[in-house]
Amino acid sequence: MKSSLLCCLVVVPAISHAETIKLLIQEFAPFTHTDIKTGEIQGALTEKVQEILKRAGDNYNIGSTSLARGLQSTLNDDNTCLFGFRRTPERENSFKWVGPLVTDNWVLYGRKTDNRLLKNFEDAKPYSIGSYKNAATGLQLHEQGYKIEFSNQDEDNPRLLVNGRLDYWIVSESHGMVIAQQQGFGHEIARAIKWKSIELNMLCNVRMDKQRIELYNKINKELDNDGTMEKIMRKYGIK
Repeated sequence: MKSSLLCCLVVVPAISHAETIKLLIQEFAPFTHTDIKTGEIQGALTEKVQEILKRAGDNYNIGSTSLARGLQSTLNDDNTCLFGFRRTPERENSFKWVGPLVTDNWVLYGRKTDNRLLKNFEDAKPYSIGSYKNAATGLQLHEQGYKIEFSNQDEDNPRLLVNGRLDYWIVSESHGMVIAQQQGFGHEIARAIKWKSIELNMLCNVRMDKQRIELYNKINKELDNDGTMEKIMRKYGIK
């Protein structure tokens, strides 16, 4: 009897907390960004992900990189996660996912002096719209027939917009205004029309332990339900 019971036991492997999780961000204030004075990585999503790993009991280090390098590192390196990104069909099977972490409004910004009125988003199709290399939103709109101009980095677009090189700029409403204000263009641009609300997630190396991903997703929901994320969003002035 004793031996028959033993043969039926299922051994469930425990999550190892010995590994250090490598977290990566792209500069995307106010969600993920590096403080220029202290060098500390901050932002609403940064604080949420840090709290997820803290409650999970995991050690981590965190660094900032470009989108292309971040995606490549997360594809290739064990125990690596990149956060603050869209979950797209093209990316779906290449990573394991935690989220959604937050919902972000994406808009077209135009010049305040521009008298054109967009009644719906499709009215922008004849006009040049700024995005940046490897941006999922820009690639999607390009496939739909929009005139997308891809700059090397999103930080180039406020200047290009204000100088008349672009008609519009597709960007996160919060992030876009932060960039424009930092460059002194905040008073020269205005929201032309909303595109859609986009969920931002954390994508992790596909070999990461399934139990760890499930735990992170569980804690993520707890942070939404217990008021923690609401407090973080208020701290950064995000509605």
